[in-house]
Amino acid sequence: MQITRRQFVIGTAAAAIAPAWAQTYPSKPITIVVGFAAGGGIDVVMRNLAPGLSQRLGQPVIIENRPGASGILAATYVAKAAADGHTLFPGDGATLALNGALFSKLPYDPAADFAPISLIIRAPILIVAHPQAPFSDLRGLVEDAKREQGGIAYASPGNGTIHQLAMELLSRKAGFPVRAIQYKGAGAAVQDVISGQVPIGPIDSIVALRQILGGKLKALAVLAPKRIAQLPNVPTAAESGVEGVEVFPWVGLAAPRATPAHIISRLSSDIREVVMSPEISKRFSDFGMESFATTPEQFGAFIKQEVARWHPLIKELNIQLD
Repeated sequence: MQITRRQFVIGTAAAAIAPAWAQTYPSKPITIVVGFAAGGGIDVVMRNLAPGLSQRLGQPVIIENRPGASGILAATYVAKAAADGHTLFPGDGATLALNGALFSKLPYDPAADFAPISLIIRAPILIVAHPQAPFSDLRGLVEDAKREQGGIAYASPGNGTIHQLAMELLSRKAGFPVRAIQYKGAGAAVQDVISGQVPIGPIDSIVALRQILGGKLKALAVLAPKRIAQLPNVPTAAESGVEGVEVFPWVGLAAPRATPAHIISRLSSDIREVVMSPEISKRFSDFGMESFATTPEQFGAFIKQEVARWHPLIKELNIQLD
């Protein structure tokens, strides 16, 4: 079952006032441990969220960067941190959903070690091409790719990334062969599409939007249920005749599993107020992201849907990262 945006945004108010002892939270600064270097997508999201969250919680919200192993180091650190709501993890599709299939052994358990708090943003994937590519839309790409010996090459931001899975899913749904050229990150992948070294790539809107608007890339389709506001002339895959390929990189916030329910509820409520404020929603939209605010239960159900959707494809592709 797919969760709609309406289901995500609509949350229920707290049913009861927390007991007096619960009002001591937070009693010290909150640390959000980002598993990537400063300036990356998750880091940008958290640094935009932090001031408003700090104002609502009445304590400083500190962003601590612990890059390494594609977010695994930070995930492991938070999973083992005190479950008191003062150490939080901004998880994405990889760390909270895909890694369970991509690695035979992890130092943390994506399902058992975290308490979901709220989804925060998602960003649609765009199929992009060099401006001089011989096709101008997804239908043209499919026709051209079917004539390619060995499949059309595409720039993948990394083996096992949601971007690669999106392109592999699209190729299966549309019936054309593809061949992945692996890069270390979306930045490197998009540069080789811009230079014409690789004809196409599945790139998320955070990275691709500015290059498309600047004329350095041509957008063929957006893998979303509807067109995005910044690119009103770019059709969805479904409009181009390919159903069932809505794919979004996403970011949400989680805490160590044993964190008390009243703290999770408080954080979810405060995040909802910040993320859905006009100022932050617009700021995220300018980056090509869509704001979300969910209940913990909705976020947990969403993660389970992602696991059920992608783990079989990862196994079919035989992707193992350890």
